[in-house]
Amino acid sequence: MSAQHAIVFDKVTKTFPKASKPSVNETSLAIEKGAFVTILGASGCGKTTLLKMVNRIIEPSGGKLSVFGKDIREVPVNELRQSIGYVIQQVGLFPHMTIEENIATVPNILGWDRQKTQKRTEELMELVHLPTNFKNRYPRQLSGGQQQRVGIARAMAGDPEILLMDEPFGAIDAITRTKLQDDFLDIQRKLGKTVLFVTHDVDEALKLGDRVVVMNEGTIQQYDTPLGMVSKPANEFVKQLIRTDDLFLRLQLINASEKMIALTEPPREGEPRVSGNESLRNVLQRLLVQGSGRVLVEDADGLPVGQLTLDILKFEG
Repeated sequence: MSAQHAIVFDKVTKTFPKASKPSVNETSLAIEKGAFVTILGASGCGKTTLLKMVNRIIEPSGGKLSVFGKDIREVPVNELRQSIGYVIQQVGLFPHMTIEENIATVPNILGWDRQKTQKRTEELMELVHLPTNFKNRYPRQLSGGQQQRVGIARAMAGDPEILLMDEPFGAIDAITRTKLQDDFLDIQRKLGKTVLFVTHDVDEALKLGDRVVVMNEGTIQQYDTPLGMVSKPANEFVKQLIRTDDLFLRLQLINASEKMIALTEPPREGEPRVSGNESLRNVLQRLLVQGSGRVLVEDADGLPVGQLTLDILKFEG
């Protein structure tokens, strides 16, 4: 096992009492430190069971599960859970406590002093884009999306290296959900936490994950990058689930900077432009809407460094 691995499942199995078959069946998986891994599958496939074994909400029936090289069975359960953030769909905020008190739950358990806890609470409220004047409000005074932001802040309050997230955005409207996804991606890039994120939404899994786990009937069908999974599905189940024949989906997973070519002529005024981290799907939309022969690709300073044409996108498809 590499020192770079945050979580390692080694033939881990979970069979519930009276169940006819395992919910998770001899699963082996190594997750690198700082990775954002989404776990995708239909209801009952074992994805939530896999997640909940990491912090021992569910105890494995067999195999070995390690966190940063330590067998979780050898770590006191309270110590283990205090080192792992946990976010669920229902949020689970304490209704009788203010937002500040909810976020401070783990720091208080850890015995932090008042000044350190208050500073951490304010830092996290800023990080998850909540106004600091919300700290004296109660959960019932916040929208569903705002409550979920508090849940994320609370999970990160003790500065855990690992975050477990069980369909955290599943009960939120589409517009709010997209904003939360974008904001959480920014947070993860800034902090470099190791994230396991359970979802049944294919688009969400591919958008958020550096790597994606596809599960079915308690076993891992494929563990790959989003583009690798779309380009080379391991079997028919993955192919059908991911819609690998969807050209627009493939274009969504490739950045402009990855496929641009050198400028063939100097930039002209009015030509459409995209940043290097925008998707080829956005490039295609610009080409079709604006009727231009090419789209210029800009660097972080807004300078054109390459171009993309319809012929390049056709080749990619």
